[in-house]
Amino acid sequence: MPILVNTKDADEIIKIVAAIAPTFAAIQLEDISAPRCFKIEEELQKQLDIPVLHDDQHGTAVVTTAALTVAARKTGRDLGKAVIGQVGLGAAGNAIAKMLMRITGNPVYGADLNEDALTRHESNGGKRSDLKEIMANCDIVIATTGAPGLIKPEMVRKGQIILALSNPRPEIEPEAARKAGAAFAADGKSVNNVLGFPGIFRGAVDTWSPRITHEMLVAAAGAIAAQTPDDQLVPSPLDRKLHEAVAHAVATKAIEQGLARAEYVPYVRE
Repeated sequence: MPILVNTKDADEIIKIVAAIAPTFAAIQLEDISAPRCFKIEEELQKQLDIPVLHDDQHGTAVVTTAALTVAARKTGRDLGKAVIGQVGLGAAGNAIAKMLMRITGNPVYGADLNEDALTRHESNGGKRSDLKEIMANCDIVIATTGAPGLIKPEMVRKGQIILALSNPRPEIEPEAARKAGAAFAADGKSVNNVLGFPGIFRGAVDTWSPRITHEMLVAAAGAIAAQTPDDQLVPSPLDRKLHEAVAHAVATKAIEQGLARAEYVPYVRE
């Protein structure tokens, strides 16, 4: 049920969402920019006993992680040993970098024009960098800047994995990146949140979980990767079995973590 709120004030958004929350089993926050999105999500999750998820952050991070899992598998690359760069450290970029650092145990190189974003990235364990250094040194490059054409073909190194995720126009078109030597390249039209959040929410709601954990998000990413056909980087968002698999993975992890407050009955569409 989409609810539009005519304010950008973080405290006002928190107050409004908290007031209407008893109507819902979970809250998805959408199109809230950084840095206010971090405060809003964190404070609402503290106040509410239902899952609160900022999809622009965590949905994007889940699907990006799934795509990188598939790309690494197909290229024989070990994500734990790859040098990863994140260009753009707003809501999506910050969440992607944090998830990948927790999964790999390695710092992610981060670039942004905003000093506060760079400082936040460093406080999360990342390395301050810039576009030139990332393109020259990183095996995997993820871009979420909203700047079409930012990555020039001559910047691409042979064998790189490049996910240019800004919509509707990416930092570099996948075809141009592959022509320039990238092993894998994709944009935000294919590596899209819609692959993740329906199943993530379904799994959390079906178990009456009070929140969505990092481990539940990682389980969702694994399920998306496992459902990806051999000739694709990500599965089709129209595949119902994909969303059922994601929901089941999230629900199973909620049960394992002791967060389920209801008997889990897998949701299967007739």
